[in-house]
Amino acid sequence: MGCLKLLIKIVIIIFAIIGFRATGCWDWCVKTFHLNEKPSQESMIEKSRDVADFSAIPDEYEIAKSANILGYRAVIAEHDATGQKFAVVNENKGLKITKQDFKDGSLKKKIDGVNKKLEYQYIHVENFKILKQGNMKAMGQTVPYAQFQADVTNLPVKTLRGIIAVAQDNEGKSKILVSANEQGKYSQIIAEQFFKKVKLSESSASTKEKSKNKDTEKEKATTEDTLKDKAVAQTKQKLEEAAQKAKEIAQEKIKTEKNDK
Repeated sequence: MGCLKLLIKIVIIIFAIIGFRATGCWDWCVKTFHLNEKPSQESMIEKSRDVADFSAIPDEYEIAKSANILGYRAVIAEHDATGQKFAVVNENKGLKITKQDFKDGSLKKKIDGVNKKLEYQYIHVENFKILKQGNMKAMGQTVPYAQFQADVTNLPVKTLRGIIAVAQDNEGKSKILVSANEQGKYSQIIAEQFFKKVKLSESSASTKEKSKNKDTEKEKATTEDTLKDKAVAQTKQKLEEAAQKAKEIAQEKIKTEKNDK
């Protein structure tokens, strides 16, 4: 339950970063997230590689922030034309939502207790409900998603609609995927177009294994070159010895013929 509570907070903050101007909280957002800074997309993509590989996302999508949000490593992006938001969040000890949660009903059970947990917070959700569940392509795999709808208090955006999904990286850890927009503006197509272009970053284990394999191949090549050089040297020595022997035989033959005369 606590995991989902924090995940929903992240969804709300996605909107807070863009929509708090009208609530008097924009100064807090600027101070907390340094929103006035506008780094290049190339630097944002590079900075976000510990979460995912965003290098292939279409031009109409833009990475808005790559930071720790409420203690969770997340990357937030936006669709320029519609304002739809996206987040990819790394799993950690406090945030563990798996593909199994979508299959066995655990996700719904967690959601049932969320409203009470958030009821007395300044910004919270009401009437949070799952509309439907399905599967989509994301990060090079088929992932389960749950489409939700929720009313939000104390924000210019009154009703949110979006999805929560989960992918898995090469080390078996979950990547939490979120997309949301105002009620009536959310597009599942826009969400799927974004997430299917996001790729898994190479894991540190994979990188180490590749480096190890490269070192092994280099060592093998060096050994083969050494053996080749040794074989060439031995062949050259044998040829020189054979040439010397032939020369000696020829000289001995000439000497013998002279003596016979």
